[in-house]
Amino acid sequence: MGNSLLRRILNYLERAEERELNPHFQDDYRIAWITVLTAASGDAQPHVRATYAVLGLHPDKVWPSIVERRKAYLGTEYEKFFGGSSSPRKPAQSERRLRRKGGDRAA
Repeated sequence: MGNSLLRRILNYLERAEERELNPHFQDDYRIAWITVLTAASGDAQPHVRATYAVLGLHPDKVWPSIVERRKAYLGTEYEKFFGGSSSPRKPAQSERRLRRKGGDRAA
């Protein structure tokens, strides 16, 4: 990768991280930045090194760690909130469209 292109990519990721308000997304940008840098230096598994550097875990263990932390925090409420999935369930809604006053339709 050309030095100029590498600098442009790293600068873009750095600016994106600085503008990001969500700390989880900031971590994602930092992981991307380290991944690009270590890939440019020839590292065979740059994403693994970057994830360890930012989160202290192998990439394959990040999601299970998140789920375990949620379970520890929510306790018996975990199943009520997440059910069998790892993200909150949306309440069931009818697909039927209902008429509102004035003739416009609502979903």
